[in-house]
Amino acid sequence: MSIEERFTQNLTDHFKENKKGLIPKCDHQKTIDDLKAAADNSHAKGRHGYYLLEKYEVLQCGPTEKLIKRRSTRQESPLYYVSIEETFDVVKSAHISTGHGGRDRMLKELQKKYANIPTKAVELFKSLCQECQKKRKRPMTKGVVVRPILTKEFSSRGQVDLIDMQSMPSGSNKK
Repeated sequence: MSIEERFTQNLTDHFKENKKGLIPKCDHQKTIDDLKAAADNSHAKGRHGYYLLEKYEVLQCGPTEKLIKRRSTRQESPLYYVSIEETFDVVKSAHISTGHGGRDRMLKELQKKYANIPTKAVELFKSLCQECQKKRKRPMTKGVVVRPILTKEFSSRGQVDLIDMQSMPSGSNKK
């Protein structure tokens, strides 16, 4: 199973538990269709239509339509809503653009362009990134490991520790 498939599967499982934020592809397209229908039909909108018109907009980008967060003015940059299936590519591009950055750096980058990328998705991607797993700190060994010098005869070998005192001159010892 590839990283993308595991990521999408875990996000889908998370969506089943917590329906906040994430949108499956079928619901994403249905929301766009419902929003366009509510905008066209000015007389019989209903509560759901008013809710959609207050929360979302549809942005036409060539032949594709994108779901964005409702803006108060047209000068604001749009915040896109992405489906669960598109989330992997979006998080991956943010992860690479931040130089395999941490969770907070990635979230800050993603919040500039996207409205529904949860922290769970970023943490999940970080846990699956092979490059980040290599760089992750290893637990330090406690104490100093001393390797004894093994000899067959008494006084055949010796060991001397040299200390460089030049970094901390004291009084007349300044050389």
